[in-house]
Formats: sequence, structure tokens, C-alpha cells
Amino acid sequence: MSVVCASAPAKINLSLNVAALGDDGYHPLQSLVVFAAIGDDLRFESAPKLTLNIDGPFGSNLAGASDNLVWRAARALQETTNTTLGAAISLTKNLPIAAGIGGGSADAAAALRGLNTLWQCGLSPRDLEDIAAGLGADVPVCVQSRPRFMRGRGQILDDISPWPDLYAVLVNPGIAISTKEVFARFDDFGAGNVLNGLAPKPTKDVDAALAQLAMLDNSLTQAACAQSPAIGALLATLARHDPTALVRLCGSGATCMAIVRNAAAATQLKQALRAEFSQYWVVATLLRGTCSFI
Repeated sequence: MSVVCASAPAKINLSLNVAALGDDGYHPLQSLVVFAAIGDDLRFESAPKLTLNIDGPFGSNLAGASDNLVWRAARALQETTNTTLGAAISLTKNLPIAAGIGGGSADAAAALRGLNTLWQCGLSPRDLEDIAAGLGADVPVCVQSRPRFMRGRGQILDDISPWPDLYAVLVNPGIAISTKEVFARFDDFGAGNVLNGLAPKPTKDVDAALAQLAMLDNSLTQAACAQSPAIGALLATLARHDPTALVRLCGSGATCMAIVRNAAAATQLKQALRAEFSQYWVVATLLRGTCSFI
């Protein structure tokens, strides 16, 4: 096989419960994660050595190749499998950078999947998740890109199946938020929660899923709003436009989302927000209850 293509869907934290900083320097967490129907695109072509080309709407905002998670994922797979094969990698960056929707982590996971196929390494999804754990806390869950309940540092992944498709509108105000700085604010507030370890109950029913989500939240919201007041204003705007929506911060921000009842409601909200915020990134998307990366 000389050419392989892979998608890197946006990672969406439907809930994010974060505990206080542990003695090991990490924050234990619990998070219900799903993946959107939008994302970045990657292409891998056989080549004598590794190269990385980045384009797309947000490609110019990325750091150099040596700092990119795709590059690091490729190197990690080479080292694990002892391969000397190379690849010409193309990354089309459709998702905003430092946006709280796991774009870099999803790209790294897609690189592991794509190169595993291109180089015929024969590694299982679990093998790839083990490699992904060395690249970042959010990378393992992106390998299979299906609904999971994350625990620990993000390395403990419990399946949530079945889970329904949900409709959402994602909005990013064009502000890059540092996850490290948001967690520092979180620590300053002393806002760490007690984690009960209880995962949401699997369900096929949309109403049952929404009822469970209504009882959950994102622990980082206060810290992110303190870091950037525009986030708080955006969350309030989403709730004003559709009072029935479940409005949440995505990850550590600055992307915010509104989960709505159906595709028509998502389209209507998207159009209203684009009219009000012409400079913002606004998309309506499906949050998938299943995925094909297994």
C-alpha cells in the first residue's frame, strides 16, 4: 500500500470532572468523550524518509514539524516497531488551534492509525493506545474515536456503548487558550472535585442521554472564563439563543458548544450565530455515538 488517508475527528468532552492536583503532578479526571463528524484530514504516502506538510484553514498557526504531535507520533511508531520506512505526511488543518477540541491529539492518533496501515506494522488498536499514552493524555482516546469514559490521567478508557448521535453547534471566538494556564487558574481557585468513578449509563435514547448530561458539567469552566472573559460571554449567548440547549465549554476552551434537539435546530442556531459573530468559527455537527476506527 503506497497511499493511506485518515481522518482526525474533533474530540468533544461532554463532561469533564477534574480533581485537585495530585502528588504526582497530575490532575485525576473523569470525562465522557465523543467525537464529531468534523475534523482534520491526513494523507500518508510511501517515501524514503519522514516529511510533514501542513496546510488548511488553520495550518499557518501550527508550530514547526519537530514540535508537531503528528511528527512525534510518527517517530514513536518508528521506534516501537524498529522500522526504517519513511512517509510523506500531509496534514490539512481544518480545526482551530488550542481550542479545547483535541485537534492535535486527534491528529497524532490518526498518524498512528495511518502509518500503522501504510507500514503494515500489524499493531492492534490497544497497541496504538499504549504508544499514544506517551504522546499526551488525550491521545489514547482518539485512537478509536468512539464514545468512552476517561479516568485517571486519561489513560483508563471505559466503553460507553450504546450511545446516541447528538447534534451540536461548536463556536470558537478565535482565542487560543493555554491548557496549562487554565489548570493553573483552576488550582488557584481550589476547585478540585471529588471523583466518584461512576460512568454515565449507556443508552440508545437521546432523551435519556440528554438527561444524564444535564447533571454533568465541565470543572474548568470557571477557570477558563477567568482566563478569557469572552468565553463566559459566549456561553451566555449560546444559552440566550437556544434556552433548551445544553451549553458547555469544550475541554479547557475557548471553543464552546450547544447540544440541541435535532439537525434543524443546529442549522438554525449556526445561522443565527454566524450572523451575530461573523469573525467566529461556527459549525453545526453531529456528535457520533459510534465510530469506524475499530
